[in-house]
Amino acid sequence: MTMQVSLISPASRAINHYRPPLALMYLSGYLKQNGIDTKIIDVIIPDQIRDKKFIQQEEKYIEDVENKIIKEVMSIDTDIVGITCYTPELDEVERLARRIKSIKKEVKIVVGGTHPTFYPSDFIKEDSFFDFAVIGEGELTFLELVKAIRSENKEYAKVAGITFFDSNQKKMVTTGTQCLEESLDSISFPDYDDIDMEFYTTASPYAIRGVFTRSFYILSSRGCPSSCSFCVAKKLRDYHGIKKFVRLRSPESLINEIKHLRETYKIDSFYFIDDLFALKKENVYKFCELMKENKLPLVWGCSSKVNTVNYEVLEAMRDAGCVQIDFGVEKGSDEALKILKKGITVARIRKTFSHCRDLGIRTFANMLINTPGEMEKDLDDIVSLVQEIKPNIVSFNIFAPYPGCEIYEQRCQNLSREDYPRLMNAALFLDTMPEKFRFASHDVDLLKWATAANRKYNNQIS
Repeated sequence: MTMQVSLISPASRAINHYRPPLALMYLSGYLKQNGIDTKIIDVIIPDQIRDKKFIQQEEKYIEDVENKIIKEVMSIDTDIVGITCYTPELDEVERLARRIKSIKKEVKIVVGGTHPTFYPSDFIKEDSFFDFAVIGEGELTFLELVKAIRSENKEYAKVAGITFFDSNQKKMVTTGTQCLEESLDSISFPDYDDIDMEFYTTASPYAIRGVFTRSFYILSSRGCPSSCSFCVAKKLRDYHGIKKFVRLRSPESLINEIKHLRETYKIDSFYFIDDLFALKKENVYKFCELMKENKLPLVWGCSSKVNTVNYEVLEAMRDAGCVQIDFGVEKGSDEALKILKKGITVARIRKTFSHCRDLGIRTFANMLINTPGEMEKDLDDIVSLVQEIKPNIVSFNIFAPYPGCEIYEQRCQNLSREDYPRLMNAALFLDTMPEKFRFASHDVDLLKWATAANRKYNNQIS
């Protein structure tokens, strides 16, 4: 029997508001396209209602999911296990690796994701439970690595884009940078067959915010050209060191995937989950034209930047079924936006939100507080702008210093590995650990302020 490559979603991601493990699905689809048998291990929690009882038992839910993951690993013939990892998940992913190694000593464990890309030494060392870290995008590298692991020669140094511990040299080895696949259309669709699509298309209010639809998330591009100081996109771009970092799928490819999702899984909406759907106007126009030509009875949403859309683009999107756009507004003054390197102005924010309102497109505004140098006036400016642009939904987010963003690199050398799990709930540590998690230059209780603002402005804005 052919050995399977197991691809694991960490246990805590089971609390996911119906967001599928797209990165693992792409890996699985690409490996299968190239003749490698795979198994996605994505244990779900069917009940996604967040009541008090659920919250009180959250740790038990996650523990149960982890035990089910281990049980599934034990039940299949696998020689290679891939685990995806965000920074706050480092401890739980390491625990998973340790438990897997204790029951299947010969299995090779590969870790991938943003944190392993930036900090492979957190995973790869002489006594590690991890055998390899994939650096950067996974499809090409992981395929080469699987072939190397299963070959007689085991020439790992020839696989671009990995880190491993060389037992002969007694040191960590990082190989050269892997070339990025320029044509995203050549990468297979995600592997829908290996996850619970009925669960992930459950009617919920999370994709099209506040509207219950059978929705699914779609990736239309990879990479982001922006350099926001609170985001890791610039560091990822710098790592690859190429101009062709941002790549877009063709409109035809997107339509084919949407048609498949509609026909096979009966979705009635979809959401483009990448950073900037409307980056290239001609692609947007072509996509909208194809949506209408194919008479797809679907509504959809996306994320965009206020300076990548104009009235004509927004009108075309609306006419093709777009009902919601999420924008990163962040601040309420040009000075504050410049400090964060957003590359946008308040005037452009006003214009774009006005266009959306005139066209009947719902808007979601993300605002960001607790940034370096923030004064009370910045909070007032944020509130004033929100009151003026009238988003349908607004989220006042408290900045957390994720490793890899510019603010972290400049201001967070005192953040230790023990702090990583706290990043998921950094707002709870603003008062007890201000030296690590508070960046604002004022004394406002930010957790209280954000909670009140979220409640007030989401109730009043229509």
